[in-house]
Amino acid sequence: MPTITIDGRKLEFKPGQTIIQVAQAAGIEVPHYCYHPGLSVAGNCRICMVEVEKNPRPQIACYVQAADGMVVHTQSALAREARSGTMEMLLVNHPLDCPICDQAGECKLQDYAFEFGHPTTRSPVEKTHLPKAVPFGAKIVYDAERCIKCTRCVRFTEEVTRTAELSMGQRGDHEVVIMTSKGEFATPYAMNIVDLCPVGALTSRDFRFESRVWFMDFTESVCTGCARGCNVTVGARGGRFLRMTPRENQDVNRWWMCDAGRTGYKFVNAPTRLLRPRVRAGAGAGDFREADWDEAVAAAADALRASGRGGVLADAGATLEELVAARDLAAASGKGDLRYASRVGTDGDAFLVVNEKGANQRGAEALGFARATGPAPVAVLLVERGDAVPKALRDGADPVVAFVTDAGDVPPTAQVVFPLPTWAEKDGLLVNVDGRVQPVRRSRAVGPRDLRAPTAVMEEVRLALDPTAEPRDHAGLHAALRAVPAVAALGLPDVVFAPAPTPTVAAPRSRTR
Repeated sequence: MPTITIDGRKLEFKPGQTIIQVAQAAGIEVPHYCYHPGLSVAGNCRICMVEVEKNPRPQIACYVQAADGMVVHTQSALAREARSGTMEMLLVNHPLDCPICDQAGECKLQDYAFEFGHPTTRSPVEKTHLPKAVPFGAKIVYDAERCIKCTRCVRFTEEVTRTAELSMGQRGDHEVVIMTSKGEFATPYAMNIVDLCPVGALTSRDFRFESRVWFMDFTESVCTGCARGCNVTVGARGGRFLRMTPRENQDVNRWWMCDAGRTGYKFVNAPTRLLRPRVRAGAGAGDFREADWDEAVAAAADALRASGRGGVLADAGATLEELVAARDLAAASGKGDLRYASRVGTDGDAFLVVNEKGANQRGAEALGFARATGPAPVAVLLVERGDAVPKALRDGADPVVAFVTDAGDVPPTAQVVFPLPTWAEKDGLLVNVDGRVQPVRRSRAVGPRDLRAPTAVMEEVRLALDPTAEPRDHAGLHAALRAVPAVAALGLPDVVFAPAPTPTVAAPRSRTR
């Protein structure tokens, strides 16, 4: 293969690759604004300039293709001087509003201004003033003064969604991004342009002014809005789920995710969350009292023993571990059917969104669960999202033991009710629409802090129901999963669910100018 030397390292490359692609593959950072691997090359920001030997002028790394024998310097005096000039030009009209900008702390303009910028400006004229807080539909706000005209957002709507809601308007220092779609986006993927924006020109109405990013805790997980299972990063602070952004996975969602999945976390922060176990206090429907965990476990075992009933109705968003634990708990009580409930939408497309909304529907079926078509009594009920398990199914299940996220979804005839953590508050495995097994991970900064893992609670109830049973930890649950041929065929990964690191408060990398 041909080779190129970058910063003294000889690297192989495939014909057609650009300098920045070869450098990034080797872990060499080249500053960039307009370049994105999922978009066409624009070459208009000029911050990626590098020195190429035998060429008297710096070259833009995002556009120039690597050539056999080429020698490149990314940190030479010529390259740094070129970037310094680019930064000076970009900052001539950029507003000094970093203290109130949502992008502060994760802004490339801040980072590169700190690395390549001048401590003072040489411009003697007043900055050009442009429109601020311009609504781009119902989900996005545009600040034209912060915009550096990288055109990432425009190229996304032209090349990825092919809906072309955005374009560039005006000229010179009055050039701005404009909407061409009468004020609203046709694509359900519009909020990806917020992630694409390297500065604070495009901000999300949902997250706007919610928190500084350096105060937040970030956890890698999987979106459970549908069965696609887009890889995401969960951002949270002080028990509140604040935002969700896509995480690159070329086999699942590439760099993108849909708007519905991005904003579908609101039930996690609901004030009606169930926080304590409940046991039946009388004969009336909905007559409950709060109990401590040990009392509720004993009451659940007694109620299951007295009922002799088996069977499970589970939210198809439940993890594989929860499903197998519920299956075995119900089997220790009696015989019954294994069923799952899942909403089926009509918004599926050929890109990411699928009609099947049960995030673990494939996993439930691999474990022998069948789709629920009508109400039937069960021993164990799991409800994470109320819209996934409709009220008719919940109440018709007449469960002995229920695990429920929201207090408003508690069946009135349940004997014992346990709080069910949301997907952002637990560890486990999900199987997406393509049969790919992926982990969801617990964020320590989301939700109530004293909720017990439902798998641990089910195991306690199972042992109380049958003291001779063999105790199982998390590894035991995975062994039980691998014992199911259809699940083993999916290829369960050896995932270690370590406790999330304690959130730390640190100053942002960048400084304001």
